[in-house]
Amino acid sequence: MSQDKSDGVHYDARHAAVYDSKIRQLIPAYEWLHQLSTDLLLAMLPEDARILVAGSGTGEELLRYAKASPEWQLCGIEPSPDMNDVTENRIREAALQDRIALYPGYVGEVDVGQEFDAVTSLLVMHFLPDEASKERYLASLANTLEPGGVLLLADLVGERGEDGFEQLFDSWYQQQCRTRDRQDLVELDFMHLRENVYPIAPASRHALLAEVGLVEQGEYWRAFGLSAIWAVKQGVAS
Repeated sequence: MSQDKSDGVHYDARHAAVYDSKIRQLIPAYEWLHQLSTDLLLAMLPEDARILVAGSGTGEELLRYAKASPEWQLCGIEPSPDMNDVTENRIREAALQDRIALYPGYVGEVDVGQEFDAVTSLLVMHFLPDEASKERYLASLANTLEPGGVLLLADLVGERGEDGFEQLFDSWYQQQCRTRDRQDLVELDFMHLRENVYPIAPASRHALLAEVGLVEQGEYWRAFGLSAIWAVKQGVAS
């Protein structure tokens, strides 16, 4: 999902139609990211939890969570009209209109309400170009959470130019070259990753979370330089 209007990442109907298959090719252990996210939420949330999915894309998370727990109420926010069309169709086909609400737009610009038990932001924030925009984004997510609420956050993590980051990035590139048929498409994907994805250092991520009242708890998934952590909003739930 593209969060920033100027980042050059736009999901039109053509991209939306192939997104689910393409992302599974590109992101190693993509299925495990979603399965572990679901398992973590099941372990931590009440049966009647309210969950917000930031960057809901084609509805992958929304439908997974709806099927995982029959009482959860879900909201998704996504700026791409074509991605939303795919999601709306999937929600209707699954007869989940009474449990899933979809909000077109950008996080921080659309009023989705407050007092969510959990918010997920999987592979979204790294499209924001700098720490200031990332902090605004995290603050908007934190504002929707109940005290004690949970944030799941997955992004490309590290600092470009550092040996460890570059080695993992190159290993990812080589893995894609070995496992995909079209070398030209791999090159296009990694050009996109270099130009339109903005990783964050772990220490900076930790500090930004603290700035907006979220306490990082730990990492629960990693694939090359991609990392998923969970954080909790400070305060006591009412």
